This record gives sequence, C-alpha cells and structure tokens, in this order.
Amino acid sequence: MNEENTTSSSLTKYPTASLRELLVLGLPLILSLFSASFMGFCDRLYLAHYSLEAWEGSVSAGYLCMLFQHPIIRITSMAQVFVGLYYGSKRLDRIGSTVWQMIWLSLLSICITLPISWLVGPLFFGGTAIKEHASIYFNTMMLFNFLFPLGTAIASFFIGQGRTRIILMTTLFAHGLNIALDYVFIFGIKGIIPSMGTFGAALATGVSQSLFCLILFFFFLRKKDKELYGTHKYQFDSISFWKQFRVGLPRAVARVMILGAWVAISRIMTLKGGDHLIVLTVGGTLIFLFTFINDGMCQAMITIASNLLGARDYSNIWKLARSGLVVLFSATTLLAIPYLVYPSFTLSFFFITPPDPTTLEILKRACIWLWLFFLCYGLHCISLSLITAARDVTFYMLSICLVWFTSYLPAYLGMNVFNWSADKVWLIMALDSLIFGVLFFLRASKEKWKEIDQESLTRGLSN
Repeated sequence: MNEENTTSSSLTKYPTASLRELLVLGLPLILSLFSASFMGFCDRLYLAHYSLEAWEGSVSAGYLCMLFQHPIIRITSMAQVFVGLYYGSKRLDRIGSTVWQMIWLSLLSICITLPISWLVGPLFFGGTAIKEHASIYFNTMMLFNFLFPLGTAIASFFIGQGRTRIILMTTLFAHGLNIALDYVFIFGIKGIIPSMGTFGAALATGVSQSLFCLILFFFFLRKKDKELYGTHKYQFDSISFWKQFRVGLPRAVARVMILGAWVAISRIMTLKGGDHLIVLTVGGTLIFLFTFINDGMCQAMITIASNLLGARDYSNIWKLARSGLVVLFSATTLLAIPYLVYPSFTLSFFFITPPDPTTLEILKRACIWLWLFFLCYGLHCISLSLITAARDVTFYMLSICLVWFTSYLPAYLGMNVFNWSADKVWLIMALDSLIFGVLFFLRASKEKWKEIDQESLTRGLSN
C-alpha cells in the first residue's frame, strides 16, 4: 500500500479532466463501492435463503438505517472537498486538521442518533408483518452507526488527494471479511456458533466497518503524512469545524428530506405487503449491483472538480462532465444484459422456489425500471458532483425541497389512489432522479463557480 505523495496540484499523469484521469481515479473508488455493494448483496442473498421474513425485514430496516447514516456522512464527506481545495491550492498543512474536525463529528454523532433511533424504530415497524426481524436488524445497526461517517471522514483524506488505491485495498479486505462473517453469523456453525439470522447480518457489518476505520486510521497517522499534512493535529478547531459543517449541513438536511421521502415510500409498500413488499425487497437488493458505478464516478468527479476549482482551472470543468457521460453510457449499455436481456436469470438468485407467474412478470417489469433508474441516477450524480465541488449549497438545498413532490406524492397517488402495479415504484424513482439531474445540469451551466470572489476564497482557505 505504499504510495508516493506529491505537492503538485496534478492528480494523475494523464491530461486533466480527461476520460483516462477519471477512470484512473474512479476505478479504485468504483471497485471499492462494488465491494460494498457486493457485500450488501450477499448479506441480502444469505437472508433470502435464511427466511423470506428476515430478508424483507433487513431491507426495510436498511432504508431506515440510511436515514440515520447518510445525513452525517454527507457532512463528513465535505472533508473531501476541502482536502481537494487545499491540495489544489498547495495549502497542505491544513489538510490533517480539516479531516480531524469531521472525525470528531462522527464520534459525537452517536449521542444524537442512538436516542432518536430508540423512538423512531417502534413507530416505523409497528403494525407490519416484519416487525421482529426489522427491529433486530435496525437496533443492532444503530450501535455501529457512527462508524460509517467516521470511515467517510478518514477516507476523505486519501480520496481528496487522488490516493484511492489504499481505499480500494482496505475496502476489499473489510468487505471480504464481512461476507465471510455474514455467512457464519447468519447460518451459524453447528456446535460452535449459533445461527443468529438478522442479528448476525448486522453484527458482521459492524465488525467489518470497525476494522475498515482502524486500518485507514493507522495509515492516516503515518509519519510522512504527519509531517506533510499535519495528520497529528487532532485539536478541535471551531473555525474549521463550522466551515465544513456549514457547507455540509444543507447537504445533510437535503439528504434527510430525500431519504425521508423514500422511507415513507417504503412504508407504503411494506404496509401493502404481497407483491409490493417483494418488489421493494428485490429492487432494494438489486440496487446494490449497480449504483456503485455512479457513486464511485461521482466521488472521483468531486475530487477532480474540487482540485480544478482550487487551482482556478475553470476551463476543464465541462471536459470532466463529458468524460463522466462516456462512463455512464458505457455502463448503462452493459447493464442492459442482466436487466433487460436476462431478467429471469437475474431474479432466479433470490428464490429457492420460483414465484408465481404474476409476481414474476411484475418483477421482470421492475428490472426495466431499475435499468432506467441507473441511467437517470447517473445523470443526477454527474451534475451533483459539479454542484458539490462548487459548494453551491443554497441552490442544492432549495431544489431538494421538491423531492416530496417528485417522489413521495406520485408514489402515494399511484399505489393508494390509482392502484398502479408494484413495479411502477421504480419508474417513479427513475423519473425523480432524472428531474434533479436535469435541474442540476441547468444550474451548473450558469457556471456559478466563476462568481466566487478569489480574494474571499483565499482568505477562507487561510482561516
């Protein structure tokens, strides 16, 4: 895992914002996220073969877990933007302290998320057929909740500099361990380890995430990084903390709004049960098999765009966007094979005995909408990366206020009033992503980053 540091603002040896640079930075992140996605997929697949109720309960609880994880992750991930800005402007001595502020936030977050989870869990799962399994999974995951923003904060130190190989290697190790522990903890080993079902699945995730954080923290505190980036400067810095918190808070609030809408949609589907619950469960599991591509590309684009803005190289921003579109359309074409050409084969992994023909037909249609969702979500990610790197938080926050009208309202009307078939929930989510993708692209076309007062930016970086 030896990596060379550089004081150059160039992230790779390839042309700035080119397809090759995006792939060099993005592929390790995509592979890392693939590891996470494959881990989540195996987790759900094991539970699907353990019991249908455990599978449905873990997927439903997983959506609620995201409501507690992702908002804090959105704030701590802002360290990546500031690391990129400091790296691009060659203020390397500020990087370590910047990351530490988000480490402190991650550790303190458990004081908020855990008490709230004790109140929310019983309300959300009450009156559902999956209450027991969902509650066990959710309550266990909440004990480990702070580890996910913590991992993001430490990883931002490496990602913001384009040092993605260490993230890849650590992720592969941690997630490989998770997959192994999943099987052992869920099914048990006769006479040695008892079968723990949904509790075992959550426990395996917590153990592997703990090791992920510990390994990255070890490399974060290496001697050469202490000397060059000041990673030993752990003191709380209120100015740096609030600078990142202030920029990240709108993203966190926006994430709460987005996930809140989706959690509300999942409750609609869960309460309706039957095909609605199975479509939600299968779709939520299949998402693990493709969203990692867009998420990894988005992270790489944020790193490159932040570096470009830190170096005041505005001319390559749209070159970067074009590179992202090439990656998106190539991946979308490949994903047509499992989702459009061979949906029956893809769905066969989840069922010991095939579902009835009506349910199978609904699930096949859901595969079409899931493929469309990938394309629309990719457009969303590309445009979002530009908005994020530019720190255009006010517009982002205002636009996200529409999410309940673009996702929850159509889902509520479609499922409860117009009695649409269950698969249409994924069509709704695809159109929701498309709307915001177009909206963010139109905003990015205004090139608001050019309006940033350069003297103000310089003063802000020096604080």
